[in-house]
Amino acid sequence: MNSIKQFLLIGCMACYGGSLAQESRVIFGRIMDGDTPLKDVRIHRGDETTPVFTDAEGTYRIEAVPGDILHYSYTGMKEYRVRVEDVTEFLNLVMIPDVQELEEVTVSRKRKKSQRELAFEYRTNTDLIRTAFGIIDVRKTPVNVLVVTEDEIMPIGLNVLDVLRNRFPGVQVYGNAQQGGLITSRGLGSINNPRSFIWDIDGQVFFNTPLWLDVNNIKRIAIINALAFTARYGAIGGAGVIIINTVGGEASMPKAGDLARLKNNFIKDEIPGKEDLATDAPNYIKELKSASNLEEAKAIYEKYKPQYVASPYFFMDAYSYFASRNDGAQFAGMILEDNKYRYSNNPVLMKGVAYLLEEQGKASEALELYKEIFIMRPHYSQSYLDLARAYRSAGEIGKSASIFARYKYLLDEGFLNSSKEFWKVLQHESDNLLALEGKDIGQRVRSLNILTDPYVDGSTRVVFEWNDSEAEFELQFVNPGDQFYTWKHTYAANEERIADEKDNGYSIAEYVINESLPGTWTVNAKYLGNKSLTPTYLKVTVYTSYGERSQRKQVRTFKLFLKGVNQRLFSFENPSRVSVR
Repeated sequence: MNSIKQFLLIGCMACYGGSLAQESRVIFGRIMDGDTPLKDVRIHRGDETTPVFTDAEGTYRIEAVPGDILHYSYTGMKEYRVRVEDVTEFLNLVMIPDVQELEEVTVSRKRKKSQRELAFEYRTNTDLIRTAFGIIDVRKTPVNVLVVTEDEIMPIGLNVLDVLRNRFPGVQVYGNAQQGGLITSRGLGSINNPRSFIWDIDGQVFFNTPLWLDVNNIKRIAIINALAFTARYGAIGGAGVIIINTVGGEASMPKAGDLARLKNNFIKDEIPGKEDLATDAPNYIKELKSASNLEEAKAIYEKYKPQYVASPYFFMDAYSYFASRNDGAQFAGMILEDNKYRYSNNPVLMKGVAYLLEEQGKASEALELYKEIFIMRPHYSQSYLDLARAYRSAGEIGKSASIFARYKYLLDEGFLNSSKEFWKVLQHESDNLLALEGKDIGQRVRSLNILTDPYVDGSTRVVFEWNDSEAEFELQFVNPGDQFYTWKHTYAANEERIADEKDNGYSIAEYVINESLPGTWTVNAKYLGNKSLTPTYLKVTVYTSYGERSQRKQVRTFKLFLKGVNQRLFSFENPSRVSVR
C-alpha cells in the first residue's frame, strides 16, 4: 500500500481491538514481590471466572488474544490490570503491598494545596474555578458544584442567559436580552421581591445579569447555591452564586508552572551520567567505542555478530554507533538494511529503529517505518500522531494536515477513542503545524478544527515518547536552582494514566517550561523495566521558542536498560537555543 488514501481507509475501518481477528497466544511470566516469587497469584482474562495460578516459582502461562485484559490479584497486594498487545509474549510483574490507610490518618497527613499551586494547575485542571475568595477545587468542596467548561458551551448562544437556560437542574432562567434577565434556583419568592443569583466574574461581584458578556469569552461556569459556600459572600449570596471564569481573566494566571519550585526538594547526591555507567554496557559497545578507526570498528562488529545473531538490539546498537561516526554513515545504513527482517514484523522494535533514524535526521527513512506501523496498528491513537509528524518532518505538509484531520473525523464518528492527556499533546502538534505551515496546507486547514491552548507558545516544550507501552520509569526534572520534580510513570503511582494509555494506544508525555524560568535544566531518568528482559527506547524532542518562527527542535534517543538507577539523560538551556550534551 503506497497511497495515503489506503492508509486512511484502514483507519476508518478500525476500532480498538477489533480491526482484524486475532489468534490466541500463550503469555508467559513470573510474579515476584520484589525479592521472592509469589505462589498462587490469581490471573484471569476479563470477566472469565476460570483463572490460572502461579506455581511455587511464581511462573504462569495463560492463553489470550490482543485486546484481552489480564487481571492479577493476590491477598494483600495491589491488583494489576494489563492489556495484551500485538507483541505481548512475556508479562513479568513485581507486585506491591496494597496499603489502605485509615481515613483519619489520611486526612491528618494530607497537605492542602496552596493558592500558588492551584494557580499553576488552573490551565490544565478543569475542576479548578477562580472566585473572589481564591481558587477552589470543585471535587474537594463539601457542597455540590455544577460546572460547565468552554468545550460544552455552544458559541451560537446570544448571551449568558442562553448558555444557562435548561443547562442546570433546579435553576430557572427568566427573560431575554431585550427584557433583561433573572436567574434563580429557589423560585421567584414574590413578584416584587425576587431572590436571584449574584455573579462572580473573574473575582469581581456583580448584582445584575451580565448580558454584555461575550459567551465566546467564557472559560468555565460554576453554579453554587449551598449556604455553606455562599455565606462568604454575605447576605447578597443567599440565593446562590454564578461564577464565571473568562479567557481574558486567564491571562493573569501563571503560564507553564515549574512544579519543582513548589517543593523544598533539592538534588543532594551526584547523578551518574552515561560516562559513569559505561562499565555496565555490553562488551561490544565498550570495544566499539575504543576503536581507533573505522576498519577496526567494523572488525569488532563482525567478531560479535555471530554471538548476537538472535538479538535485534545488538544490530540497533551497532547502527547507532556507526551512524554517529563521521565516516560510518554508509556502513550503518548497510547494517540496518541487512537486518531489517529482524524487526519488520514487530511494531515495538520498528518504533525504536524509527527513533534512531529521527535522531540521525533521516526523516524519509523514519516515515517509511511509521507507515508500516500505522498499517499494523490503525487502532492506536499514537499511530496517527506519529504518521502526521513523520510526514511533516519529511516535508509533506499537506499529508500531515490530512492525517490530523482524519484522526479528528474518526473520533467524531466513534471509530476511535481518545483521552484528555493524548488530545492535549495532539492539539499542540496540530496547532503548531497550522501556525508555522498554514500557508502550505491550503483548504485542509478548515478540517483540523483546532482548539487553541496558547500557553505553550514561546515556551520550551519537551516531548517524551517510549516504544514499549509496558515501560515503567521515573523522569526527574531539575531546574536551574537544583530543585527537582519527579513524574512517575509507574503502575503503582499512576495506575489510571497507564490504563488510559493502553486503552487508547499512546505512549507520549510533554513537559512545558516558559520563558520566566531561564537557565540550565537537567532531565534524569530511572528505568524500572517493561515486564520483560528487554530494553526500552526513549525518544526526547526538545523544542525552543515553540510556535514561533524561530522555533528549533532537537531529537535524542536513549536506550534504557539498567534498572533502578537514577541516571542523567541530558541538559538544555531555557529559553536560549537548546544545547543537549
